[in-house]
Formats: sequence, structure tokens, C-alpha cells
Amino acid sequence: MGGFFLTIKNNKTMSVTQEQINEWKEKHGGVYALPVEDKTGYLREPNMNDYKRAFSAMQKNGDIAFGEELLSALWLGGDEAIKTQDEYFLTAKKVLIDFFNYPDAIINNIAKGKTEILIGDERCVIRVITREDLKLSEKRNPTGKPFVTQEALFNMVCEDKTEGFEDVKRAEIRFPLYQAIESLQNKKIGQLKKL
Repeated sequence: MGGFFLTIKNNKTMSVTQEQINEWKEKHGGVYALPVEDKTGYLREPNMNDYKRAFSAMQKNGDIAFGEELLSALWLGGDEAIKTQDEYFLTAKKVLIDFFNYPDAIINNIAKGKTEILIGDERCVIRVITREDLKLSEKRNPTGKPFVTQEALFNMVCEDKTEGFEDVKRAEIRFPLYQAIESLQNKKIGQLKKL
């Protein structure tokens, strides 16, 4: 099989082959090539645990730490310069934002103040979110870990859900879900005006 990228491992040159990419796909699901000019890295698809690690790093050490942590967590192989040399890393960090481009959830009001949230083929029904729900979900996250409050809130207000909502690692479900729940908390429009 033809090589896609030459990389050095233990001072030996080897190529990332289609066979290697197929093995990664079988093990990790989605696999992405990340070309930055003349270098290429290979990443697996992120899950919520990866995002939690990256956002925790960002809370402690800023945006650069976010990029370093996410790139490190997803890295399968390729040219290490993407991780180690600033001129490659800074571009790669910016490209990683593309992982956040998940389709929006569809939000439908249904009977008795309940809301249906549709994400792809998955569906859940939640009740009205109250101030008390928000307080309780915040209390369940005393250390302020990323996404813990949102998950606690969802568990409190969810009345029915399809199987896809059971897997808390599925970022393609969780990000649109959390955005939908956030939008449901902010139905009214307000604006502060100086008088």
C-alpha cells in the first residue's frame, strides 16, 4: 500500500499507510488527516472526555493549553512537528475548532410545557427548567469541572430519551444538547440600558 506520510519512530522512517488508517478507523471510529503546510498529523474523532480534559486545561492554563491537550489526546500519528513546533502547532490549534461544528438540535414545544429535543435520529423530552434546577445542578459540580453542571441539569429535567442520550461520551449529541438546554433557559430577550 502507498504511504501517505513519512514519520520517524525510534529513529526509523516509516510511512502511515492506508492499512494503518483502516486499523485506526476500526479502533477509534472517525479518523482525520490534519495537514499543516508540508506536515500531516492523524487524529481520532474527539469524545466528551477529550473535551473535558481540554477545557480543564484551558481553565487552568489558557487557550494554548486547550490546544495542546486536545491535540495530544486525539493524536494517532504523523509528523510530531505539528505538536512541537510553534509555526505548525498554532495553525493546528486553530483548525481544531472545526471539531465543534456539530449540527444544531431541533427544539419543539410539546404539550404541558415540555420540550422535545431532536439531534439526528435521537430524541429526548425535558420538562421546564427552573431556577431551583440550576442551583441544584451547580451544587453537584463544586469544583467547576467542564460539562458536569450541564450533565447534572439534563439528568434532572429529562423525562424521556432514546438510547443515544445514554452515552455521555458522544460529543455529537452532547454539544447540541447542552446548547439547546442553554437556549431554553434564555427564552426571553433582555437588555441593560443606562438611563
